[in-house]
Amino acid sequence: MSRLGFLGPQGSFTEVAAREYEHQVGEFIPYNDIKSLVLGIVKDDIDRAVVPIENSIQGGVTLTLDLLAEFDLNIVGEVVLVIEQSLVAKKKMDLAEIRHVISHPQALAQCRSFLEENLSNYETHISNSTSEAIQQLTTLDDSWVAIGNSRAVDHYDLEVLAQGIQDNRDNCTRFIVLSKEEGIKSQNNKTSIICSVVEDHPGFLYDILHEFAIRGINLTKIESRPAKRMLGEYIFFIDFEGHYQDERVKTALELVRYKSSWYKLLGSYEKAVGIVEF
Repeated sequence: MSRLGFLGPQGSFTEVAAREYEHQVGEFIPYNDIKSLVLGIVKDDIDRAVVPIENSIQGGVTLTLDLLAEFDLNIVGEVVLVIEQSLVAKKKMDLAEIRHVISHPQALAQCRSFLEENLSNYETHISNSTSEAIQQLTTLDDSWVAIGNSRAVDHYDLEVLAQGIQDNRDNCTRFIVLSKEEGIKSQNNKTSIICSVVEDHPGFLYDILHEFAIRGINLTKIESRPAKRMLGEYIFFIDFEGHYQDERVKTALELVRYKSSWYKLLGSYEKAVGIVEF
């Protein structure tokens, strides 16, 4: 029986992405944080996991990127989801009564303008996920509110004070599906890699990207993260269209590997078609 893990608790955006990706899973299993979720695959407690990796407003989810570099797992799929944030409370109340707002850091950042324009004299608090924030709300006093998926209130006796409070109406999050197995090759493939510089010299990134450009391989994402060794050392996450077994992609990757001090293929997988609204 297939077991698919997601960043929970129930009612999270990640659960929506997980159920959109796979409808026939034997068991959906919530985890409280991203690292525990990834370790669930490493320890064979689950078969696959759905994790957020990129938001259209806040950029990359740094913890997910760091864990991809640390553990040997494959990306086998992706889902892009429209994110509509809601303000949730224990009861109907005036916004002026709010003194505490709890949510995931990315959700708080996505709703910064709404909070500043509509609330006063309040503090923000961090949770592992938006659905965890809504769950925690049930144990807090009436001066607290949470930001998250309005669907999560179905699991608790809560009220939605406002919907669509994100600063950008085109707020989307990309989720990836992780597994120990490789993804299945399709007609619409995408590949992700990580690489780092052999030695610090001008033009390293150009040298790498040149191999894709001259072969007409379309890059869809480039992001850097500290290598966590010395200040100024970075690793690069690169996504591009095509499968690693395609001849032109295979040739490009051979040269990228040669030019890099460290190289990791994260996998080839079916590219998400369209953006899911719910």
